[in-house]
Amino acid sequence: MRAERLQYLDGLRGIAILAVVLFHAFARWPGLVPTPYGDRYASLFGWGWLGVELFFLISGFVICMTLDRCDSFGQFMGRRWLRLFPTMLVASLVIFATAPLANRPTGVPTAAQLLPGLTFIDSRWLTPIGGPDSLEGTFWSLYAEMKFYLFAGFVHFTFGRRWLIAGLIGGFAAYCAAVALGLGTFVRLFYFLDIPFWLWFASGASFYQWWRQRQRVAFLAALGLGIVASAVPVPGAGTIPNMLFAPFLGLPLVLLFAAALTWAPAQRALSHPALLFAGFVSYPLYLIHDQALIGMTLMLSQAAPWMPFLLLPLLPLALLMGVAWVIAAHCEKPVRQALLRAPTMMTIAANPN
Repeated sequence: MRAERLQYLDGLRGIAILAVVLFHAFARWPGLVPTPYGDRYASLFGWGWLGVELFFLISGFVICMTLDRCDSFGQFMGRRWLRLFPTMLVASLVIFATAPLANRPTGVPTAAQLLPGLTFIDSRWLTPIGGPDSLEGTFWSLYAEMKFYLFAGFVHFTFGRRWLIAGLIGGFAAYCAAVALGLGTFVRLFYFLDIPFWLWFASGASFYQWWRQRQRVAFLAALGLGIVASAVPVPGAGTIPNMLFAPFLGLPLVLLFAAALTWAPAQRALSHPALLFAGFVSYPLYLIHDQALIGMTLMLSQAAPWMPFLLLPLLPLALLMGVAWVIAAHCEKPVRQALLRAPTMMTIAANPN
């Protein structure tokens, strides 16, 4: 049953990545760089940033599953690193090698910009001391995930699972209190730790508790946490062109997630091969698509000015999905196996979740 459920999560990952790439193609960059269609589609695709919140919901669920399969904090973090690093390594090298050809809005990156992604150290922690920016702005959510892993692993193996969700809620409540009291220093600290997103992880973790134990209270708690998370403004959302924050905009994500776990028609729909493929390539596609997508779209608009605006990003997206498939299908596993052969990694399970 667990493997079948994970298939539905792959379908959710497919929805999440499609939402994100449409947002970046039509709503994020067009407000920052000249495009033939400007920001006319921002109101149509501006909601796509919520795909990241859907990824956080999924992560809260899956990380609890992984914690149950690990015996120590070190093993848990080792498995998460083995899950994320191989694709990050290959994707970073692809981005760096192809940057001169991709017409990136921010230009050709320096070698130092490989550092934040390959170490999963938030570039916001490095730039104040003269460190490099990330290769891609989208890497920020990987840094948020890593902070969540560190917190979840520490709490789970130190205090027990029952304190994990409570700790996530407590951190989020402290952030809200700091905002309400106008404590700017603490607000900035919580933001640097990505604590404003912790309620999404908590909702996913509560859904996992229900899925494992079938306790009604856990399901209601998961829905409640998701509803509250969807009602809180996302840091930085106000910078999106033509995109004003609307309370409960993320509520459909919570309901979709709940339906994926409980409703057979939703499970069948999420098992559609197209969504499963998008879910399969979601991680490498997320890493490589941002600037390359808009850069190639701009080049295509110059080469084919007759092409309808809505179709301009589709060819670049198809190419990037092909590259992402190569990374996911043919690069990730060999890199992971090579890392597992290293003496320091021999004690980590070969199939991280």
